[in-house]
Amino acid sequence: MPPLRNTLADLADERFRTAVLLGLASIPFTVALSWESAPMSFSGEAVVVAGLLAGLHYADRSAEDGNVGLLEAVRYGKRPSVSRRAGVVAGVVGSAPAVGWEVAYTAELVWTLSGWQGAIAVVALPIVVPFLVALFGLGGGVGAAVGDWLVSQADRTRDGASSRAAPDAAADDSRWWWLIAAYVVVAPAVLLYVFGVSPDSDAGLLVAVLSLFVLVPFAVFVAVALFKDAITLLEAGRGWMPNYWVYVGAPLGTYAVAYLAARFVQSTNPSGVGVYAFLIALWLSSIVYLDHRRRYVSVS
Repeated sequence: MPPLRNTLADLADERFRTAVLLGLASIPFTVALSWESAPMSFSGEAVVVAGLLAGLHYADRSAEDGNVGLLEAVRYGKRPSVSRRAGVVAGVVGSAPAVGWEVAYTAELVWTLSGWQGAIAVVALPIVVPFLVALFGLGGGVGAAVGDWLVSQADRTRDGASSRAAPDAAADDSRWWWLIAAYVVVAPAVLLYVFGVSPDSDAGLLVAVLSLFVLVPFAVFVAVALFKDAITLLEAGRGWMPNYWVYVGAPLGTYAVAYLAARFVQSTNPSGVGVYAFLIALWLSSIVYLDHRRRYVSVS
């Protein structure tokens, strides 16, 4: 089983020490998020975030097999990129709570059940544990793929801006800010209609639901647009060095905090709370970004 041997080797590899630490850091969050549902189900959000951070940290497009994904690696026998391997390592390490819970649950079953039922629990354990580890590893790998993609987008945008003959014109030619400005106008209108007007009619409710279905993916696209525009402006050299990780990371961090808080107070819709917090935080971040952009770049 080459993938298994590779992952075990990566766990002991000094290069992936940071990935191991990220996996360990995810454990308390996995325990907290899975406390009510374990051992029947486990939360994988923490290892996905750990994988995302690993992907951001280990992204290296110049490495051998730098563009090989997880599924392609399994299919063609290649090793995935370093960033994706780091994500898998973080996920495997972060699976420790799930493994511990499952072992304890099996021991309880063996203690309480008798005869063939206890024997089935013992036989199933060597199957369930690797399956859980593989799922957590996959979650970390998916997060790493997203982080690796973000870095590649940043590199591509930066290279495109740097290759232009007139950097200042490159900043003026960037049209990503139009999407950000549109979001600043559209987001409060939709949220005020949904939560302020609170339509009662069937038609009004349909409009509210459809508006949210459009606004949420549009917000994700705007976050990418903000990311790209900030990189372009950074390379253009206008006297302002926008920290795109802050402008985009703050809304994402707000989502995580709101989601965890909603889970802690046992909200019936923690994901919804996180999404609404993300929409508002992105709106504020967009306003601040556009205000700073206006000072250094002509948007006329």
